Amino acid sequence: MYGLSVERYNEILENQDGRCAICKKLPGPRLKRLAVDHDHKTGAVRGLLCFRCNYGIGWFSDNRELFETVAGYLGSGIDWRDLSGSNK
Repeated sequence: MYGLSVERYNEILENQDGRCAICKKLPGPRLKRLAVDHDHKTGAVRGLLCFRCNYGIGWFSDNRELFETVAGYLGSGIDWRDLSGSNK
C-alpha cells in the first residue's frame, strides 16, 4: 500500500523503534500495526502512526496552520473558570 513493500514498512518500523512517529507509543492490542501516514497531495510517505495520531491528522486535513492554532490554544493557559479575567 502507498508504494511500500513489506520490507520497506518493516525498515521504517525499525527506524521508529516500533513506535508511532508522533506520540512514540507502541501499537495497542486491538490494532497491532501502525498506519502508513502519507501526504494526500503528493503521496509521499511520512512515517508510521498509531490509530489516534493518524485519525487526528485526518480530521485536521493535513492543515499545518490549523495544527499551529491548536498548539497555541493548548498552550494559552486560559482558564475560563477564573471570572476575574486574569487567567493567563
